[in-house]
Amino acid sequence: MRWIAVLLSTLFATSALAEIQCAQVRLVVPYPPGGATDVAARLVAERLEPALKKSVVIENRAGATGNIGTLAVVGSLADGCTLLVNAAVIATFPASISKLPYDPIKDLIPVGGIGITPTLLVTASGNPANDLKGLVDWSKRKPDGLNFSTAGYGLLQHLAVEEIGQRLNAKFVHVVYRGGSQASTDLITARVDFGSFAAGSVLPLVKEGKLKSIAVIQDKRSALVPNVPTIAEQGLAGLNAGVHFMVFAPAATPKNIVSELSAELRKIVGDPALKDRFINIGFDPTPTTSEEMIQVMRKTAEDWTPVIKRLSIKLD
Repeated sequence: MRWIAVLLSTLFATSALAEIQCAQVRLVVPYPPGGATDVAARLVAERLEPALKKSVVIENRAGATGNIGTLAVVGSLADGCTLLVNAAVIATFPASISKLPYDPIKDLIPVGGIGITPTLLVTASGNPANDLKGLVDWSKRKPDGLNFSTAGYGLLQHLAVEEIGQRLNAKFVHVVYRGGSQASTDLITARVDFGSFAAGSVLPLVKEGKLKSIAVIQDKRSALVPNVPTIAEQGLAGLNAGVHFMVFAPAATPKNIVSELSAELRKIVGDPALKDRFINIGFDPTPTTSEEMIQVMRKTAEDWTPVIKRLSIKLD
């Protein structure tokens, strides 16, 4: 009887993927070419092509905090031919963007995860703090507290430090930069006290000894920085600022198409042969189901919307 179940499963998969009628699948990346999200999308596309037996093309549609590309997918046909690569943080956009023209949870359905970009707290190698407690103690010794840099206002890296300060009664003042390069430079030269960045973007500086790691802002250690303790290990559990990237489809996409695309995506992301390629661009690969990513979206909104509202964060 087992061979019958295998045959039925194969027939179901074939019919579901056969319902994707286009000759070419578009994978929309709402950011410029060359960044980590774009590279991750291309890794997925190169493996998805033979799985679907269709051409999979990357379409970069950057602008408006990623919303130009996202909206293009929201408004596309729900036939499995147009997919989106974006982060779960879009679930918080209704709180930070006025008159957002789509609902991230109602108008999109996650297909599955690609990877988490962990957030790393770092400071100049000569600074006194070596861990989270040292950072908080240092902040209390300075009358004006500590200033910190991130790659941008309102990012999870920014929100996480504000929340750490709130929970631990430490004074942290955000220094706003328009990108990670200048923010990193000022951090190395100690013009700012510490920083909160996507781990992949600062790891080379840590390896060179120009910066030192304080903590990963999540509950579980990251394969990207396995020797760096989490803030949970240092006494502050339940705060996760890793940025979850995933593939989305328009919400009305038939369930069997989403299910089969999800199964193919899990095979790709979970392939041990690709693990190092994902880690090299700063991603902990996350081979997960659509249902698991739906929960990540909801949890992201639940955790970070109150912080956004408390700080009156506006991204428009």
